[in-house]
Amino acid sequence: MEIKATESSAFDIIYEDNVSSVYHTALRYSGNHHTAEEITQTVFMKLYMNREGVNEYAVGSWLVTAAKHIALNYKRGLKREVLKDELPHYTYEALRVGSPEEDFIENLYKEEYRELAEEIFADLYDANPKWYFAVTVICLLERPQQEVAETMGLSLEALHSMLYRAKKWIRKNYKEKFDRLRKE
Repeated sequence: MEIKATESSAFDIIYEDNVSSVYHTALRYSGNHHTAEEITQTVFMKLYMNREGVNEYAVGSWLVTAAKHIALNYKRGLKREVLKDELPHYTYEALRVGSPEEDFIENLYKEEYRELAEEIFADLYDANPKWYFAVTVICLLERPQQEVAETMGLSLEALHSMLYRAKKWIRKNYKEKFDRLRKE
């Protein structure tokens, strides 16, 4: 059975039957209540926009799968965050609908930020390999600071001091480039 454009009651029934499982799937994979609500809305909006030709009996599994993939894409976008204080926060906005020109410009900015991050990490490694290791493992690999300190044979206080010096070095050498990139 197909969902017809005029059969809004069929869509309402599908929505009522599946909204909870779609939301819980989005919450499980995104880890954020507000993001899960946006993902749920996006999934049902996509279903509504493509309601013709949808198999009503397979729609439940499609909805849950779509929510899972959108949430995973969102999480993947968050992991691209490099240094929380120094570089911008990238997120996948599930409901954002932009023109091709806006998408192109946004992708250019993301590429420029990525190149700046690569430059920062390459120069950080040249400046002090221990700083590079600490920042990379803590910020990119999200390892606990205590674990990193033990791995490096340092006290937690010494690691904090090292991270402070590394961030100070990054600010000193890249604040101007970063600010210029943000203003463009």
